Amino acid sequence: MVALDVFADADTQCAADQVYKIDYANNGFDAKQLEASLDQIDTSDMIGFAYGSGFEAQPDLLERIAQRLPLIGNSPDVVRKLKDAPSFFEVLDRLAIPHPEVSFRSLANAEGWVCKEEGGSGGAHVLNASINQILPRGQYYQRVMAGTPISMLFAANGSEVQVIGFNHQWVSPIEGKPYRYGGIVGNANLPLVIKKALQETAEKITAAFVLRGLNSLDVIWQDTQFWVLEINPRLSSTLDLYQSKETNLFALHVRAANGDLSHFPEIPVRSKARNVLYAKQNLVISENLIWPEWTADIPTAQTKISQHQPICTVLADANTASDAQDLVLDRVEQLSALLFN
Repeated sequence: MVALDVFADADTQCAADQVYKIDYANNGFDAKQLEASLDQIDTSDMIGFAYGSGFEAQPDLLERIAQRLPLIGNSPDVVRKLKDAPSFFEVLDRLAIPHPEVSFRSLANAEGWVCKEEGGSGGAHVLNASINQILPRGQYYQRVMAGTPISMLFAANGSEVQVIGFNHQWVSPIEGKPYRYGGIVGNANLPLVIKKALQETAEKITAAFVLRGLNSLDVIWQDTQFWVLEINPRLSSTLDLYQSKETNLFALHVRAANGDLSHFPEIPVRSKARNVLYAKQNLVISENLIWPEWTADIPTAQTKISQHQPICTVLADANTASDAQDLVLDRVEQLSALLFN
C-alpha cells in the first residue's frame, strides 16, 4: 500500500509501504505535488485509488488521478454535483428532504446565519456570517438550526444503501473558528424514527446521485425533526468507529463501489469515540515522549506543530456512547496536561 497524506504521521508510516507527504492549504491539496508523487509510484499491481477527506473541492484533480488509476468510490462527477451547493439543495427540495435555509446572496441581517465553503471539511471553514458580505465564488450562507449534530455512515451501490452506524459529533471552538471539529462517537443513542428517516433520506440521495462505496450523511437533529447539512461522498474517519478485526469496512467500501452490497459485515456494538487534540501553543514533539496506547495519528519526533493545529487523535471505547465520549474527553485533558504542563 502507498499513502499520500498531509501529515505522514507515524501510524501511516507503519501501515504503508511508501508514504508521500502532500501539502494542503485552502481546502485543497497541492495538485502538482500530488501528481508528481504519483509519477514516482509503480501502479501496475494496484487495484485503484481510495480517497478520503480533502478532495471534495478538487473534483478536477480526481479526474486526472482517474486517468492513472481506477477510483475506488464515487466518480469525480458525483463529487462535483454533491459539492455544488445550489444544485445539491435544489435536489433536496425536489426530493422533499428537509435542510436549513440557504442563501447565495448577501444578507441584510446576518444574525443566525453562517458562511460555508463548498467542499470544505473539518468545520474550520464554517464562519459566522457578516452583514452585506459579498460572497466569494464557492461560498454560501446557511441558517443555523438548534439541535445536535449527528451523522450516519452508510455503504451504497448506486441505488441501495446499508447503514453502518449513527454518530454524534461535537466542536472544539476557538476565536475565529466557532465550528472547528472536535470529536465524534459511534453507535449514538438515537430514536428509531430518526434512524429510519435518515436511512430513507440516504436512499433517496443515493438514487438521485448514484452514490457508491462508503459515504456519510451529516444532519442537525432535534426531537423528531432533522435537517440535512451535506453528504460526504468519500471514505470518512467515522469508518474507524466501526472497524474491528472481524469487520473490514475498507473491503466493504471496495465491494460497494463495484455495486455489491452482499456479505455485509457484523457491526460492533460497543461505542468508540475519537477527539482531535489541538496545540494550545507552538510545540515540538520530544523524542522521549511515550504516547499512550489510546492515541492515533501520532506525529513523528521533532515535528513542529503550530498553535491551534492538530497534534493527534485521542481514542476511547465503552459500552455506551455517553461513556465513550466522557472517557475520550477525559483522556484529551490528560494528554494535554502531559504535553503542555
